[in-house]
Amino acid sequence: MTELFHDAEFWVLMAFLIFILLIGRKGKSIAEKTLDDRSNAIKDKIDNSENTLHEAQQLLKNSQDLLREHKKSSKDIIKKQKELANNNAENYLLNINKEINRKIVSAEKEIEYMQINMINNIQEKISTVVIKTLEDLFSNELKSSNNKNLFENFLKEVPKALYNYKK
Repeated sequence: MTELFHDAEFWVLMAFLIFILLIGRKGKSIAEKTLDDRSNAIKDKIDNSENTLHEAQQLLKNSQDLLREHKKSSKDIIKKQKELANNNAENYLLNINKEINRKIVSAEKEIEYMQINMINNIQEKISTVVIKTLEDLFSNELKSSNNKNLFENFLKEVPKALYNYKK
């Protein structure tokens, strides 16, 4: 065995084994550290991806909720606008009917006024013609008679009588 200690190959082998053990330990720790770092980096990326996925899912859910609310709000607005349009149409129709009725009443009053006015004009014309005719008739007949006072009284009283008759 002492020969082994004097043999150079033995010491090269021992140095090589020690070198391998030292490098193996260092290399193992470096390899473990590198693998751990890599593993941690992968875990971090997975966590970040999961967080991003969770945030994206939350944003999608929020967007879908907002879309549902928007659709509901739009439907409500459309429904309210339809109701408002129907109410306005009913009000306009009611106002048009009121205006038509008012114009009918106004036209009826105008026709009544025109009828009364026409009747009055006809009565006035008839009265004027009758008076004129009576004047001519009596003036021709009574001029020859001696009772001129009777004729003048008659001429004064007939217009008054016809005037009172119109009222």
